[in-house]
Formats: sequence, structure tokens, C-alpha cells
Amino acid sequence: MVLLFRRVNLAALCGLLLLQTTPLYADSVLSGYASVVAGRASNGDEYLADYPKAAVYDEDWSFSPDSSVGVQLKTDLDNDLMFVIQAVSNGASDYDVELDWAYLSYQLNAEFSIQAGRKRLPLYYYSDFFDVGYAYHWIRVPADNYTWQISNYNGVNLQYQSYLNEWDILVNLYAGREDSRNNDLLSLLSDATVDETWKNMVGLVVEFSGNWMDFRTTYMQGQIDRSVDGVVIAEDVKQVFSGVSINFNLNRFVFLSEFNRYERDASDIVIDTSMVSLGYYWGRFTPHISHSLLKQKHNAAGGDEYHTTDSVGVRWDYNDSTAFKIQYDRTEDRGITVPVLGDAEMLSLGVDFVF
Repeated sequence: MVLLFRRVNLAALCGLLLLQTTPLYADSVLSGYASVVAGRASNGDEYLADYPKAAVYDEDWSFSPDSSVGVQLKTDLDNDLMFVIQAVSNGASDYDVELDWAYLSYQLNAEFSIQAGRKRLPLYYYSDFFDVGYAYHWIRVPADNYTWQISNYNGVNLQYQSYLNEWDILVNLYAGREDSRNNDLLSLLSDATVDETWKNMVGLVVEFSGNWMDFRTTYMQGQIDRSVDGVVIAEDVKQVFSGVSINFNLNRFVFLSEFNRYERDASDIVIDTSMVSLGYYWGRFTPHISHSLLKQKHNAAGGDEYHTTDSVGVRWDYNDSTAFKIQYDRTEDRGITVPVLGDAEMLSLGVDFVF
């Protein structure tokens, strides 16, 4: 724990804690999460464990790539008006503090609400709690399926929440943009300074969830601007993202799946990603296996990115707020024109907790 918090910008994180201890006229709720993870790569020089944060392990044991801490403050400003802010510090980003959430939410009626500000970009099933390791049984979500370079957006969204018989229904319509200077992932893979803007984004998420099944579908379209070392290489390029996830809880078994497609017609780019995972609840233990992949078809630029990962691990719920985990990953990088970091194996040990 000393290693995790030693380099955190405590002034920024403690600022949120002070908001909770300072007398306020509004009701506030403070919560948080943290992950302490150690790992090392083997049978390969490096292992890219987390694409959005460009978290890379080498042959030496390290705590930095996957360790993180976050705090969230929810403040009721009125009966129907709420402000949410969440600060996150990741080891992969040298423990700099960043704002994942900073938005106002207004409850229009019992079913509709509208939010404006900064939020997570809801492309994937685990987008909203990507960094909250306690929320899933893996050390980290399957990396091949969660590879995109933009994770947040600034804009507005309209949300509908209701229920039908035993099913909860959520519909989320959003619009916005994100500007990423010296983007972590693209700059790592290009060995250059890459600035990326996703603009004019419009997206829709529809989710049905019940006691034994959860179904989610997502769609987003927008435009890309990109420059490399200050040279514009893409402008107003249309992109489309679509995906579906289906999860089952049957007795002691849990089956998780997600399938996504990214398309950019102007560059003849089509990328398919997916993951499937099976877990078994055995008392406080959850052993699990997973398979994930990213495959990009050959295009005009010669792209052939293609990598798969097989994982096996165990989660131990020590108590109601703490989980210990161990996981082994083996990645096969089949790309020739566009290899990522090559074949590698990975062993990780971690503890996740919420507070």
C-alpha cells in the first residue's frame, strides 16, 4: 500500500475528502476503490496489459501498470439536481490524478434524467467501472476486447430507466467529443506524439437485465481528427462502433461475453474484438477462464493487427469489500504488418477493495 500511495497527488485526492468533512448544506456521499497489483512478463520482453492506459509490464516485477485508486463524490444540490465528480490515479500514468467523471444530473421525472459534463464513454459493458477491479473476477478486463484509445467524453446524455415485470431497462442516448493530447496508447504504438480528437459523437446504449441474464447493445458514430508530431494525417474521418454483450448467471456458473466491431470506411478499416469468460462460484472462491481477441482485416494501408489472449485465474472474496486475485495470461500476437508487442505470458497477483 505504501508503494501505491507514495506517488499519488494527495492534494487532489484529499480535496474530495475535505468536501465530505466540510459542513455542507447539501447531502453528500463519498465512496472509493483501489487496486494493488503486482505482475511480470515472461516468454516475451513486454506485455501490454491495458490498452487505454498503455500499461506495459516487462520481465521485472512491478506494481505500477495496474495499480490504481479512485474516489467519487455525489452531492445532492436539490431534490432533482445532483453533481458527481470522480478522481482517479493510475500507476500507468505515473499516478497523475485525472477526472473521469464531472457532471450535473437532473431528474426530469421518475424515469428520465439528463446529464451534462464529463463521463466515461459507454462503448463497452465494463466502460463505467473499467478501473474498479472489485466489480469483476479478473485482475483486469480482457485487454484484446478493450483496446480503444479514447475512454471519456464531454457532452450531454438523456437516460431512461424503468422496469418490465422482472426486467430492468436502461436506455442512454448521448452526444459529445474528447480531445486527447499525446494520446497514451497511440503515442506508445507509434513511437511519436499523436494527438487525437473524437468529435460529433452520437451514441445509444440499450440494456435489459434480470436475475439470471443481462443483455446490452451499443452503437456510436462520430468523426476523427488525428495528427502525428504536429502533422495532420486525418480530419473529419467518419467512424462507427457497434457491440453486444450477453451475460448469464445459472446456479453457480457465470458466463460473460462481448462482441464489438469498429469501422472506418475511408481507410477500409474493420476491427472485430470479442471476449468470452466462464466462472464458477465455489463459496468465496471464483475460478475462471477467458478467451479474447482482436482481429483487423487486411486493408488499403496493409493493417493486419491480430492478437488473442487465453487467461485462467481465481478470485477470493476475503470479505464484503476486499478480493484477492491471481491470474495467468498468454497472448499470441499474429500480426505481421502491425504487430503490437509480440507473444508473451503474464503472471499477476492483486487485491481489490472498495470503501
